Order: sequence, then structure tokens, then C-alpha cells
Amino acid sequence: MPKRIIAGFAGALFILVFSVACGFLGDRNGSLPEASDSARETQANMRKTIFYFVNEQNLLVPVTKDIPWVEGIGRAALENLVYTPEKGKELEARGLKPPLPAGTRVLGMTIRDGLAKVDFSREFLNLNDRSQEENAVKAVVYTLTEFPTVQRVHLMVEGKPLKKCPNGTVLEDELKREMINLEDKKTGSNKVPVTLYFRATSSDGAFAYYVPVTRMVEKSDDLMKVALEELIKGPKEGMGLSSVIPADTKVLNVSQNGNEVIANFSREIEGYGGGVEIEQALVNTIVLTLSEFPGVEKVTLQVEGESGVLPEGTMLDVPILKPAYINPANI
Repeated sequence: MPKRIIAGFAGALFILVFSVACGFLGDRNGSLPEASDSARETQANMRKTIFYFVNEQNLLVPVTKDIPWVEGIGRAALENLVYTPEKGKELEARGLKPPLPAGTRVLGMTIRDGLAKVDFSREFLNLNDRSQEENAVKAVVYTLTEFPTVQRVHLMVEGKPLKKCPNGTVLEDELKREMINLEDKKTGSNKVPVTLYFRATSSDGAFAYYVPVTRMVEKSDDLMKVALEELIKGPKEGMGLSSVIPADTKVLNVSQNGNEVIANFSREIEGYGGGVEIEQALVNTIVLTLSEFPGVEKVTLQVEGESGVLPEGTMLDVPILKPAYINPANI
């Protein structure tokens, strides 16, 4: 029986992810659970928390795992980003690795008025190049800002503000979520960033997951449509990512009604080649990309203006809720 990505499917998957304590990144389909206020809290005082690890192409990847509810959970979250032989081995099998150097310790951390101040030990600076430095900094910022009490991050090392890393990475006093996995660092006055979600797999093909990529595009009054058109174009060559949407697909129109976005595509979107896994990935990358826009809580997909059924059974007559988390893992 074909799997169907509808609100009911999302809810069923949500229960499945919580019930089955095995596997990494859910299954190879990478299906998305629906958002809910309790989505981040699990049984036995565990919290679903999104961490940012590094993949084989040196890209940051959000991964959701359960960690115990403890006092100072933000500090505990950061400790999960530090390389240890155990973490390295477990992640290596999936084509990922921790972004912070071995031996890094969190010496202190405070959160006040949305600003998290984090003091790391000097081992935090033991990174080989600027790319690793940038990934380490962004992994800290993105992981901490997954918590609703944190909007900005100030980094210190051994009690002193970190202004510049040894390999040249310059830091602002207050860091925010921006430009994750930036494709091209050349920006212009007429360019604005959009976040696109592409599909990736581990080198052995055993695990599939979604990766956010920042692309600079021309300013537009219809930026959601532009983002979907860029998603269809696919990722930059050499990033180890793929787009599952047929290249000849047209975005006919995109409209927003309150917190719902309706995206209407040409019939060519159905020519992805078949298969439940690919169809789910197609839908997921669209929903994740649109969910990056402020105020978007659910997405309705249409084909030639109609809410029908995709070839493998994905029903389009019910909005798909914004995911509470992606790439679920039980590590």
C-alpha cells in the first residue's frame, strides 16, 4: 500500500520515531514528522534536540536526537558536539562527524534576554582551517538557537571574547542564525539569501537525509516562488547533494493565506521516475524550503491548480504541517 504524506501520516511517523529506539535519521525515506508543542519532549524525561554535525562534504547537517532533561540542558547540548572516540565512531558509520575538537570543554554558560554567552576551553581553537572554524561556530550557534530562549550567541575562550580564530575566521560580538552552508560567498547589493533543502546520502548509500543550503538570489516580491525555482535547479555541483524534483517542472504560482502557503506546480513534477522514497523526498524538500520563511506553518501542494494524488499515493488535499524536527536519530 503506498505511503501517503498527509497530516495523519506525519502524526503516525511522529509516534513511530518515538516508539522505535533504533536506526539513524529515521529511515532511508527521511520522512518528516508534524510540528506540535510536545514534539520536543519524549518519554522518560528525554528531550528531542536538534544538533548540527558535519558530513563528508564538510556541510552542516541538522540531526535530531534525544538527550536527558537536565539542569543546564543548553550546556549538555554543546557537549554533544564535541568529538570523542565513541561519538566519532557512531557518526562515522553514517558519514557524519562532531564539529568541535576533542577535549573541548564548556567552562561556563549563561542565558539572559535571548543572549547565550558561552565560554569554551582553549581546545575549541584546535581546528585545521577556516572551513572547520566556520562550521564549529555555526554548529554552536544553530544548536543553541534551537532552544526558544536563545536568539543570539556570544563566544568566549578561557574567559576572553573570541574575536578571531587562529585560521582567520572573524566573529561578531553577537552571532545569529544566518548563511548556513553558503554556496557562494560573493554577495551583491541586489542579492538576498534563501535556504533550500536538498537530499544527501552517506557514501555507502545506506542513509539519506536533508541538508539546508544558503543560496544568494536576486531580490523579488515573490521570494517563495524564486526559492522553489532555485530548488528545482538543484544544488551546486560538487556538494554531494541532489534534487529529486524534475528539472522541467514549472512553479506556476505561490500564494500565502495566513500561515498556509499554497504552491502550484506544472504536471512535470510527476515525472520524477517513481518510487515511494523519491516521492516523499520530493515533497519533503519543498515543505522544508517553504517552512524557512517566517510565519509559514503548513504547506499545500497543487498540480496544475488541482489537489489530487501524486503517482505513489501522496494525497495533496490536506496541508502538510511544518516539521518540528528533521533527520531524526537515536544514537
